[in-house]
Amino acid sequence: MKTNDRLDRQGAAGAESAPVTRALAAVLTAILLPASPLQARELEEIVVTAERRAENLRDVPNAITALSETTVEQAQIHDLTDIATRIPGLTFSPFSPGQNIVALRGASSNDDGAGTDNSVSVFVDDVYLGRVSNINPEMFDIERIEVLRGPQGTLYGKNTIGGAINVVSTQPNTQELEGKLRVNVGNYERREVAGLLSGPLGEGWAAKASFIHRKRDGWVENVHLDKKQKDDGVLALRGQLLYAGDTLEALFSMDFNQLDIEDMARTPIATGEPGDPAFWAASVPGSYAELCRSRGSGCSAGPIDGYAKREAWGLSMKLNWRTEYGELVSITAYRENEADWNMDSTGTPASPLPALFNQLNDDIFDSTEQFTQELRWVAASGETVDAIAGLWFLSEKTDRTECFDNDVLPSDCTPTADGGATDWYRQVNETTSYAGFGQVDWRFSDGWELTLGGRYSHDRKEIDNQAIAGDFVVINQTFSNSVSESWSAFTPKVALACQVADSATIYGAVSWGFKSGGFAAAPQGIEFTEPLDQEEALNYEVGMKADFSERFRLNAAVFHTQYDDLQIQTFGPLTAAAAFGTFQTFNAGDADVLGVELEATWLLTDRLTLSGFYAYQDSEFGNTNIPGTAFPNQSGQSLIRAPEHKFNINADYVQTLANGSELAASLSWRYTDDQRGELEPWAVQPQFDLLDARVGWTRSDDALEVAVWGKNLADEEYLGHIYTIASSVVGVYGEPRMYGATATYRF
Repeated sequence: MKTNDRLDRQGAAGAESAPVTRALAAVLTAILLPASPLQARELEEIVVTAERRAENLRDVPNAITALSETTVEQAQIHDLTDIATRIPGLTFSPFSPGQNIVALRGASSNDDGAGTDNSVSVFVDDVYLGRVSNINPEMFDIERIEVLRGPQGTLYGKNTIGGAINVVSTQPNTQELEGKLRVNVGNYERREVAGLLSGPLGEGWAAKASFIHRKRDGWVENVHLDKKQKDDGVLALRGQLLYAGDTLEALFSMDFNQLDIEDMARTPIATGEPGDPAFWAASVPGSYAELCRSRGSGCSAGPIDGYAKREAWGLSMKLNWRTEYGELVSITAYRENEADWNMDSTGTPASPLPALFNQLNDDIFDSTEQFTQELRWVAASGETVDAIAGLWFLSEKTDRTECFDNDVLPSDCTPTADGGATDWYRQVNETTSYAGFGQVDWRFSDGWELTLGGRYSHDRKEIDNQAIAGDFVVINQTFSNSVSESWSAFTPKVALACQVADSATIYGAVSWGFKSGGFAAAPQGIEFTEPLDQEEALNYEVGMKADFSERFRLNAAVFHTQYDDLQIQTFGPLTAAAAFGTFQTFNAGDADVLGVELEATWLLTDRLTLSGFYAYQDSEFGNTNIPGTAFPNQSGQSLIRAPEHKFNINADYVQTLANGSELAASLSWRYTDDQRGELEPWAVQPQFDLLDARVGWTRSDDALEVAVWGKNLADEEYLGHIYTIASSVVGVYGEPRMYGATATYRF
């Protein structure tokens, strides 16, 4: 009887497993049977709008990298963290979600005050994202991402001294109804769902709605607070309404981004030589070592139950009138952004600081309202001349409050008359920016084109400062004042391009860049509220963009950029023996960056594609002396966040199966060299490698795709950001091994 029961259970199990077995057999048969013949493949044309008109990337005399919609989705690219390792010269180093530090070709800004701006600008659908707390939106529903390297002082808005990141979303489908639903699951309880619905409404109208929602548990265990940190929580929405008439095209857009996460799990970092027996004990505070010894980056011990919250939304209207003489484009946009974060700064419950500072809490609230208006005339393309001219306006108001709290009791960051245990300051800054620009492309001879462009920019800032000094040392004077200043610059561009073959262009360019001055964050006293000078850049570049065959493409650029008056913030001891540090933002003098950038795509076979880039940067401060710091002489030192070597190698394999479906596999290796994180000689962010892979199957009608993927498969421990505090180094680790599965349905 028992034997019969067992046989019955085995029979039932076999019956239940039969469909699975047949499915696996079908997949194996499809893979093993001869594949359908592939059409001979050729390199795809890459169309960009980097110079405000659609054109082949090969024809633009500028170093540009474009990431397609397919790359963004398959590589699990969600923000600038994922973009930076795929772009030559670009680094991204977030201190927190509200303090995003972007560097491109050595130019970066790490002052997050209300009165300073970024050296690298981010644009979403031609709308400028101004604040440091709002330049890292969720990358979803994307047609492509264009990264323009080097000063973009002619056709783009303010402060593109290092380069511009141009994010282009998909537009509503005017021909037919389409939709997409993607479900993504992974380790650390990752749950993600994204969708899009787009189609015509009739009479020239079309609409689109898209969303993404992602939750993931934290991968760091805070053993002091007994909770998970470094989680993820994102909600993003986008809606668009398009009217496409005979002479008028109008695009109305709305977007919303929300972020809600736990603490960043900042961690003390050992900065000595690993071979030294006293390395761990001497370099890392004992309390952290006792709690997290040998547990790696997945362990933290900060005493503050921190968080980061951000909400940003915007409305824009883009009108495009087409005439026989060209197009008149008007882009009107309004944006609001609110960011609130509260995080531990030392990463240990008992720091090496005096007992007064054993619990250091940094609490910030940042609110920005921004209005922009651009008018652009794009002349009808002629046989010999193309021209663009325009006007640009920005009005921005930022209200930012920050407190440094070492009270053992919870604080709401409300100061008392003398500050108590809290140093507190508030800045309210209003920026008004005007610009006029123009560019002419003149094909003066067969195969030759001369580009002449220029932009005049004028910025004015008015800031109200309030500060209350407590028992801490960051703010050492109670004061209030109002300061205003203006900055102006003319930034021209000259480029000469020669089409040496039907599919090859060489070019040389000289361009200037400008970033307005401003007012430093966390002024220690009223004397530190004086305005900063503007940054300026002069870039010399020669390059080549060539399709050497229908299967091999090589783009190369050699550049030399000269920076003047770079604005840099440091937080460190005023002397090498000091117990703590203060914030200082200064114009660092001049600097030079010499670099080489190579990007290649090779269709090795009809199934296998190799692609990638290599970037070399030799950066150096010139005559730079920074008074009032422990290491004032920076002359001859490399720039901050400017790794010398960087590369990315990708292999993509596609196999068409007998039933018409497609099996695709990809492998990506990304490397970033050592880079300075701060001015102190021990504050070096080590090199790191990341290995990613993906295998996906797509049904023959492209309606269904199923994939498995993995990121950082070697599970390398690497630092995404470091900073100094009291002559020690604190870091934020990058993500460990992540893996999951994705299913996408299209109709």
